[in-house]
Amino acid sequence: MRLLILVLVAGWQNTSFAASPEEVAQSAMDGYALFLRDSLPDDRQRGYDMMLSAAWEGDAKAANNVGWLMQHGEFVGKDLKGAFRWYERAADQGLPAAALNYMELILNHSDEVIGDRLPDRDRMAKASALAGTSLLMGRGLPYDSKRGEDLLLRGALFGDEKAAMTVAQQLEMYPDSFSYLPLEEIAAQCDALLPEGERNMPEGMPPAEFADHMLSPAFWYSRIKIKD
Repeated sequence: MRLLILVLVAGWQNTSFAASPEEVAQSAMDGYALFLRDSLPDDRQRGYDMMLSAAWEGDAKAANNVGWLMQHGEFVGKDLKGAFRWYERAADQGLPAAALNYMELILNHSDEVIGDRLPDRDRMAKASALAGTSLLMGRGLPYDSKRGEDLLLRGALFGDEKAAMTVAQQLEMYPDSFSYLPLEEIAAQCDALLPEGERNMPEGMPPAEFADHMLSPAFWYSRIKIKD
């Protein structure tokens, strides 16, 4: 599914001066439109160059677009590591589509995009929580309750306290929430991305027992730090 995102803002890039964020965003949008138009021989190249320039200048949607093209090898050579870096950059800026793409690459292509190193736990927690919440609310991403709950739960396992609070409250109101998900598999996959001393499942605990804990509101409330 295409996750190329349009941003509608006013302004035009003045190359004589440093571009404002609005001008960069407009250039990104114009590049995207030019890339799709493809009616003249150099339209796609010009459009891609505009998007790439906007991505380097900090436009999150342009970065996500460039990452998507790299991931799928459309117009540019397929480069999962390059796509991952662009998604990471855009996800850090709070773009839900990029957060989803970032997590999809980690969960499905970790060997190719991160190799033997472990990804940043805080970044995974924020990205998972953002993508999950966006999917559940249908804001920034199409509504998808199953994928949303899956990623929200992962965000909580990675340490996002807001995600943990949401999971706990959801379980209090609807005890069957999350029970349809492959909890053992989710917990194991998340733990594989964490340092040994920071994993969720206690050593020696059967995965099925830990999955039962994951359905208890008290388990998630206990993971939330009390702030003064």
